[in-house]
Amino acid sequence: MFEYVDQPGQLRDVVARCMTAPAIAIDTEFARFNTYYPMVGLIQLYDGEKCFLIDPLELPDLEPLKALISSPDILKVFHSCSEDLEVFQHSMGLIPSPIFDTQISAALMGVGFSMSYQRLVEHYLNIILSKEETRSDWLQRPLTAKQLDYAALDVVHLYEVYQMQAEELASADRLHWVMEECARLGLDIPTMVGPDEWYKKIKGTARLSRQQLNVVKVLCAWREITAREENTPRNRIVDQKSLLSIAKLELSSKKDFQTKGSMTPRGVRKYGDIILSLTLAARNQSEDECPIQILKDNSPVNSQQLKRLRQVADEQAALLGVSPELLAKRRDIEEMIRLDGLPEGLLGWREEAIGKLLLREMDSF
Repeated sequence: MFEYVDQPGQLRDVVARCMTAPAIAIDTEFARFNTYYPMVGLIQLYDGEKCFLIDPLELPDLEPLKALISSPDILKVFHSCSEDLEVFQHSMGLIPSPIFDTQISAALMGVGFSMSYQRLVEHYLNIILSKEETRSDWLQRPLTAKQLDYAALDVVHLYEVYQMQAEELASADRLHWVMEECARLGLDIPTMVGPDEWYKKIKGTARLSRQQLNVVKVLCAWREITAREENTPRNRIVDQKSLLSIAKLELSSKKDFQTKGSMTPRGVRKYGDIILSLTLAARNQSEDECPIQILKDNSPVNSQQLKRLRQVADEQAALLGVSPELLAKRRDIEEMIRLDGLPEGLLGWREEAIGKLLLREMDSF
């Protein structure tokens, strides 16, 4: 049913074989026990005929896989692949491309939004998958027969679902929708964001002063570098709430970090001195050196316009047979009203599917 790959020569043979396939189904099994980076325990491949279970713990390196994972001529089929992409980025230093995500495809065909793999397989193949091995330890060796069978069937069924979806998408002339949507999946992987850019991902920074925002920026950058160096989750170093409290309340002592900023005693003992030093230095920078204020436009929009445009979007989603959550998000419609034009979130395939229709409706107000 599958070949277990734990020798370098085997891996090279697997890559050579899979390089001739138009598409391969891929899955990974990994653990993240109080670590920053995912620890990959198994990589599964299926080329439509044979399944390969690749053991990254036994192989000296995964270098031969790079040619396959990055080949522009081979479609990589995943389901809900954001964490899988992070695994490949960390373990191999690259992002698989091109990608076909069956979860996105299901949403674009109206089967379901953010659909679990179990539900997807049941819908397309009428197979009820066991969840018994989902949370098992993939770093243990040897892996059990149940683990191996579970891992192999994951990619076999994934490939079968992909074939059915691809046929449906081709008939509906929507394959390019899926490919365009999937092409964006590797653009926002957390472990690839530069430390100096991480403050932009923190919620609650709108309308902070430039000095306050600079504190958040400096502390976020330090936290990100430290998390990567120590392979520790960000929030184990200092959580987001504490970062914002230090900046907003302008806390200036280690005691304040704990009593007013909600840092743990352990966190203050281990990191308090460096956080205090960085905070004071960030506050002393001239305003010209601080980041520009984040001024999000939260001005209210016309509720009747919003209601009508959302109704139009829902009606169009039903007509097209697309999950409404994927077709047009509420925040994009709100931004459209403020801009009196299409925001970035309604461009691309969405411009034809819903964007122009919403613009015409706006013109009628």
